Amino acid sequence: MAQLLLKTLAIYLSLLVVIRLMGKRQVGELEVSELVVTFLLSELAVLPITNQDTPVTHAVVPIAFLLFAEIAFSFAISKSALVRKIMLGKPNIIIRKGVLDEKELSKLRVSIAELMGELRLNGISCLSEVDYAIVEDNGKISVFRADNSDVKGIAHCVISDGKVSHDGLKDACRDEKWLAGELKNRGAAVRDILMMTVDDGGKVFIIMKEKG
Repeated sequence: MAQLLLKTLAIYLSLLVVIRLMGKRQVGELEVSELVVTFLLSELAVLPITNQDTPVTHAVVPIAFLLFAEIAFSFAISKSALVRKIMLGKPNIIIRKGVLDEKELSKLRVSIAELMGELRLNGISCLSEVDYAIVEDNGKISVFRADNSDVKGIAHCVISDGKVSHDGLKDACRDEKWLAGELKNRGAAVRDILMMTVDDGGKVFIIMKEKG
């Protein structure tokens, strides 16, 4: 019994460390890779507890490896737009400037009933009240009212961490020629920009990287 309790304590402490290092996101906000790791952790953790002949290292070592793999994937995703797109996909616009995109809705397998339910959760009762609706990477739907006065439409990210976002340019109905012109007028280079957005009214917002 003492050995079982020690095993349980060791697994418990290992999981606490791993989950702490993975971050504080709620289950509904987990990325696909994080969700897979969570399932694997639960399976690995139970082995030494249910099977007395299984050493605790048979759980701790794979748990440590999963932590390393998750950190490596997270780093790659944060630094590479291509890796992020492959691993997580990209946000999908299902309502653009008040117009419902039926093809995008069908591709995402989101029914009208589901969409209306999400709108109601955002305090909206009718599609006519919506300017933009976007299905985010985690599956949640972001909704922007048609009377949003902060920006015209929504702001599209066209540069992220020193890299051009071609998807962002496409969503903003802009091209690389437009981007080159904007950067030339501001005397800025892509590599020096942390984030650059443009809204549907053409308003550009830029945050430069810190020097040093």
